[in-house]
Amino acid sequence: MMHNPPHPGEFIQETYLDPFDISHNAMAERLNVAGSTFNRLAKGESSVSPEMAYRLSRVLGRSPESWLNLQAQYDLFETRKCVSLKGLRKLNFTKFAGARAHR
Repeated sequence: MMHNPPHPGEFIQETYLDPFDISHNAMAERLNVAGSTFNRLAKGESSVSPEMAYRLSRVLGRSPESWLNLQAQYDLFETRKCVSLKGLRKLNFTKFAGARAHR
């Protein structure tokens, strides 16, 4: 897992928009989405959906899976900071398989 992975919107901003001086509105037009939709993504207020992953793939490159993976890495990192796993134990499947065989 990446240490503090960027939100995909931040990645898009820093990798594509800023270096090439592309506005949010211009990118929204290329993606064929509302300006507000892209603006929320770029600001990290919304996530990359499978549909958006295909759009980003067509317009910016990279595979749709890579866009979804960026989102998943970000989500897992953020969730890890606030989820409590205390009291959870791994399920012992061997125990269940043995009980099932005795039926």
